[in-house]
Amino acid sequence: MPSGGHVGPSVAEELERLDGARRGAAGTADDLRERLALACRILATEGHEHLQLGHVSVRSDAPPDAFWVKAAGIGLAEVTPDDVVLVGANGDRLAGDRPLHREVPIHAEIYRRRPDVRAVVHTHALFAAALTASEAGFRIVSQDSIPFAPAPARFESARLIVNRELGAAVAEALGDRSAVLLRNHGIVVADATLEGAVYLAVALERSIRTQHAAAVLGDVREIDAADVEALRAELGESHAERARSVFESLSRSVRGADQRVSRGGG
Repeated sequence: MPSGGHVGPSVAEELERLDGARRGAAGTADDLRERLALACRILATEGHEHLQLGHVSVRSDAPPDAFWVKAAGIGLAEVTPDDVVLVGANGDRLAGDRPLHREVPIHAEIYRRRPDVRAVVHTHALFAAALTASEAGFRIVSQDSIPFAPAPARFESARLIVNRELGAAVAEALGDRSAVLLRNHGIVVADATLEGAVYLAVALERSIRTQHAAAVLGDVREIDAADVEALRAELGESHAERARSVFESLSRSVRGADQRVSRGGG
């Protein structure tokens, strides 16, 4: 899948051509682009920024199997709706003239295999990336850990995911779970909503940060297995609503920071 190459029609032209076809439960294309940009900025504030690396995507309602994804050459904290590109199932650019990340196959192959997934996050969050570069296992240390119990999946290669074969291998490693740790690399998180994927990515990094802090203070005490199961049942029932609530709360913080910057405030 190309990182540059053919320049498709402008976002505005493609949106006009497909206007009305992209309406559905997930909202209009403009809504998706706005929320995707916001999701990127949220992740930046939550410790997922790594230079210009990392990307987030969300399924489009039309054309079938297409998805919007953050463009390359820009940091998560900088993303606006104009910085996302519409990509087809085979990696072909459908709208937008920004360059694509080389690791777009991560998104394409997960969507191909997981019809339940509508959003994918791939980042190099510091503590999660450090865990993937160590012999330490993932520990169930807090409520943030519960969605990933007993542990996230593992992908045991440090290679960049730049082709369909490697993308398929990551998707296979993910299986039906919500997260996979990429060895010496970072994380991939998938969920039925964009809000859910962002929430899970934030929770995963916070869980690993808590594990690290606990290990510094002394022996790590994991949550008892019985309590893990009880918490999974309790938190699982409210996952979608909690994800929406957290996303909106973090959105308000990001938008407030954006407004202060635009006014030149500190």
